[in-house]
Amino acid sequence: MKKIQQKAAIAALTVLIGGGALLPVQSAKAASFDQPLEEAIQQLVSQKVLQGYEDGTMRAEKKITNAELIKMIVLALDLGTASDSKPANPKWYTPYVDAAVAAGLLESAQGFQPNQPASSADAAQYVAKALQRDAKSVQYWMSGMKIDGKQLNRGDAAKLLVLSEQAIRSSNAEIVSIKALNKITFEVTFTAPLTIADETTDQANANFAFSDGIKLVNQPRLKTGAIATYIIPVQTMKPGTTYSLNYKGKQDFTALASDERIQLQNARQVTSDTFEVESFRTDGVIDYGYLISAYAGGRGADAVVLDDNNKLNGQQMQIISSLATRQAVLTSETGEQMTVNYVGFTQSTDGKQEPKFRLPAGKTLQPGVKYTVTSDWFAVKNSTFTAQSIAPLEIGAVDKVNDTTLNVTLTADPGDELFAYRSIALKGSDGTTLTAQYKVQTRKGAVGVFELQNNGKLGAGVQYEVAPVGSWATANNVKLSSN
Repeated sequence: MKKIQQKAAIAALTVLIGGGALLPVQSAKAASFDQPLEEAIQQLVSQKVLQGYEDGTMRAEKKITNAELIKMIVLALDLGTASDSKPANPKWYTPYVDAAVAAGLLESAQGFQPNQPASSADAAQYVAKALQRDAKSVQYWMSGMKIDGKQLNRGDAAKLLVLSEQAIRSSNAEIVSIKALNKITFEVTFTAPLTIADETTDQANANFAFSDGIKLVNQPRLKTGAIATYIIPVQTMKPGTTYSLNYKGKQDFTALASDERIQLQNARQVTSDTFEVESFRTDGVIDYGYLISAYAGGRGADAVVLDDNNKLNGQQMQIISSLATRQAVLTSETGEQMTVNYVGFTQSTDGKQEPKFRLPAGKTLQPGVKYTVTSDWFAVKNSTFTAQSIAPLEIGAVDKVNDTTLNVTLTADPGDELFAYRSIALKGSDGTTLTAQYKVQTRKGAVGVFELQNNGKLGAGVQYEVAPVGSWATANNVKLSSN
């Protein structure tokens, strides 16, 4: 997508060409749901995005068709219409439909119904795909405009597109503001959303140059419903420090470190070497997995939009950002201390926050002993638990999916992400040994997907004996045939 520039003057209304609504865009400014209709129309006219009818009217109240909507989106969001194909007897909308297919808005031109009335639901999907983000955000914008859940007219589409133009990704995005939300999280607002490349962890760490050696621990995440506001997970901030930030070598900002720790409720043992800490939305704590654009489509009803002050239904929310590389300290009643590591992809799995921490390899929780959890970035209201003897999981079967992938089935549904970062060993009848590790977030009930490591492949006609790596599970005479 090209960088959008505001035209200097409003063009005169012109004649409708080719039987459809013409239309491309606006400069970044504060998003507003209540922008007057006339301003939205004038902006699109100035960009030669929207044109009038022969009698000089815009007919903002006129319902639009799918073909007109696609044309408006393609031009307004600068998707381009160049095409090498020259179909016989093309319709006026053909190049725009082709552009929509090329950009991924439509699966194909087959089945597209150009003359059917355009719905807000379809518009949300199209705009989201054009902007490379989630449909929930677009639906949130439309709800603010009071145009969600209806058949769209020209005025509705104009207001939606003027707002959407502000959400076009740009490699030239600049920081508008930065603030620390808690000891592990910054919130940064840009003039426009970042490109997908600039959102990657490596590139973001190159772009975000903080003082005092603080680094990002994971990639910036665009907030659902926001135009260009990001959650930035960082290493634990030092109390009282004022951090300076240079972005892409040309912008300098300062931000005071936050002393605020994440307030969690309970600590609880879940396996012989793993415990979790939990919190609830009703306590004013929410994991960022439920409020970022990248995850909005997969979180269903658990996905939410926070307002500009990070409130949900009027309640102020603490945001837990990425826990990658995070640690805590576990102290036994005898005074022994262990540094424990966060178990990846366990911080938010069922609508609440319950990140898990695992003891160092070879260490286990001793039944009957009390343990207390502490950290420099979170505080737990009920931080002490007494360890119990917990039976390991039991592997009931292992089945081949393909030469590199296996389904591991437990004898009972663990009801939680207890597979995380676990492995199994496969000893082959041909003398070979393979290792397979759980693929995070693939569990369905008692079944988890495991992938062979180090480019391993199942041998043809080989039978394997299965054993867990470590004491996390048992496997009683479990075998796998590669046939």
